[in-house]
Amino acid sequence: MAYIEDIGGNVSDKSKMTKGVSLKKVISKANTFSLSEDGGDMLGDLVDNTSGVLIVSNRAREVLEAEGVTGDVIEYLPFTLKDKRGRPTKGEFYVANPLQKIPCMNREKSKFVDSDEDGRILSVRKLTVEPKKIPNEAKLFRLGEYTRVHVVRLDLAQRLRAEKLTGLTFCEQGEKFTW
Repeated sequence: MAYIEDIGGNVSDKSKMTKGVSLKKVISKANTFSLSEDGGDMLGDLVDNTSGVLIVSNRAREVLEAEGVTGDVIEYLPFTLKDKRGRPTKGEFYVANPLQKIPCMNREKSKFVDSDEDGRILSVRKLTVEPKKIPNEAKLFRLGEYTRVHVVRLDLAQRLRAEKLTGLTFCEQGEKFTW
């Protein structure tokens, strides 16, 4: 699969990219991201990248919006995606920036690395959430304790799979991963 190697190098304030704050002043159609020469040639509906940013095709955006992932909970920011030869790709792509941050991590059942100094989470290896802390309407949001992690509710994940969107990677609750 194709992927984008460095998104942060093409934005004015890359420190905001995974924080769950508005990126409207940081990303616009004028921003250009390029597919890595090391990646494959197949471009998915969700485009993997090394920056931890959610990149979606117009088709994926339409499915998310149909599921209510709109309004104040997410920004869809268009940008120009270029192929390995530097030409704009077909179709529209967006940075899907979840703005909702919900602290719901079960620290006893999750595995993570934290800072000795302030207890801030530095990485997550296995995530278990506490469902009671998640509002019923939240379908796609950032983990409040570590905003680099996107959490997708099971029914939304099933809908995305049913729509046969490409480029999807989900980790089940309690499954090992590194982020």
